[in-house]
Amino acid sequence: MPLLVASTDHSPITHVLPHPLHENPIVSVPVGEGDIPALNIFDGRYDFFITNHLMMSLVGAVTVILVFAYVASRVRAKGQGLEAFKTRGRVAQLFETMCSFIRDEVARPNLGHLTDKYIYYIWTIFFFILFCNVIGLIPIGYIMQSFTGNTAYSHWGGTATGNLSLNAILALGSFFAILFIGIRETGAKTFFLHFNPIGWDDPKMLLIGIPLYALEWIGLIIKCVVLAMRLFGTMMAGHLVIAAFVGLVFTAAEFSHALGYGVELSVIGGGIVLTLLELFICFLQAFIFTFLTVLFIAMTAVHHDDHHEEEHPFSDEGQMDIDKLIDPKRLGPLVHE
Repeated sequence: MPLLVASTDHSPITHVLPHPLHENPIVSVPVGEGDIPALNIFDGRYDFFITNHLMMSLVGAVTVILVFAYVASRVRAKGQGLEAFKTRGRVAQLFETMCSFIRDEVARPNLGHLTDKYIYYIWTIFFFILFCNVIGLIPIGYIMQSFTGNTAYSHWGGTATGNLSLNAILALGSFFAILFIGIRETGAKTFFLHFNPIGWDDPKMLLIGIPLYALEWIGLIIKCVVLAMRLFGTMMAGHLVIAAFVGLVFTAAEFSHALGYGVELSVIGGGIVLTLLELFICFLQAFIFTFLTVLFIAMTAVHHDDHHEEEHPFSDEGQMDIDKLIDPKRLGPLVHE
């Protein structure tokens, strides 16, 4: 078989890579001759498998839906008086605070009056990436293997965002969001003229304007490509470091069992520290991807000079930071207690 089935390899390093969860491909399509391993083409055939990363993408999406269905039920007003509008439960309060942070500190300073219009897309990409990152830290495969005794389950689980294919789709979604929101808010003519910084009025400047126009479009595409590569590289590198660290135990055990046990104690302590660092990176990368997406959208859809002229001095945007200094409760529901 061209792809390793989960039961054939148990090296810690290989757990970072995608693995098929079944023996036979669901779809097999002839595409010519030759091998292209990156596209899973071997002997001129493309074989489609459900991999652990594909499964974890679905798990992440379903988890987001279930968690926020629960949060919505706890946020929804029930009863009478002010108590009816109080968010019930620590979990719901935590996620409400995170939503408020993304809206008020990431989206609103860049999108201004467009924030509430597009905040749902921004929340979706942030929490989807965050859930995929965090769930990827859970050793689902080893937990299943410990209960069943079947080593074939060892490759189940994994970090979906450690797969470039998923990150490319996320970046493509950001690219289409930039185009759609920019054209919708500024008009098609203004949007496309925006990519020529020197304008089209002077025919003498066309020799400069046309290359600049092409470079601006290339720059936008590169920005979205970098979104995918940054997320992929960071998540992949973090897991490779942990996997290589765990691999030291097996290397030491080949020399002697005593050395293996000694190294194991060090690896356990270091692994805890690295996992906590990886947990921080999970949140950081979700934030960076979301922040840059918002920034790229704002570059094409928002005219900041006009926004500041129209902004009322006592608007929520203008008073957001000073209000939080005067009344810390405005930071979110968790500071109420």
